[in-house]
Amino acid sequence: MTKIVVISDTHTRSLDVLPPELLAELAEAALVVHCGDYTSIAVLEELRHLAKRFIGVYGNMDPREIRRQLPDKTVLEVAGKRVGVIHPPWGGPPWGIEEGIAREFAGVDIILFGHTHDVCHKTIGGVVFLNPGQAYTSFRNPASAGIVTIGQGGMEVELKTFE
Repeated sequence: MTKIVVISDTHTRSLDVLPPELLAELAEAALVVHCGDYTSIAVLEELRHLAKRFIGVYGNMDPREIRRQLPDKTVLEVAGKRVGVIHPPWGGPPWGIEEGIAREFAGVDIILFGHTHDVCHKTIGGVVFLNPGQAYTSFRNPASAGIVTIGQGGMEVELKTFE
């Protein structure tokens, strides 16, 4: 079993402002995936240090120094499942965003994405779409993360909030 903790849209200068329970999840995971909008190079460096294994893409709010280090999208294989990761750069309303994202990937089992700050977990055409929401707590939403567990028995997805 491989446990992946998925976060996005940290929009902060340091991981120190994230809930301690979320930081513990990140440290314990076999893989941490960030779906873009770190907004600070320090957050990227802290994640690389904290995580056992780290994969990330840049978001529309990320500075050039982050964009030079990360791709705009990526596909990886985890325990036989193909995983797409993206921070859709085109913006716009959150409804219908999955259709545009789906066009960016072929032959994947799950697509992890950010940008809207809204939690989303649905299956369309046999592909799982997961947006973990935002990793920080705001007046609008609590901090949240996606927990994806992949093993021989398949794939399980859980959304977790942190107060």
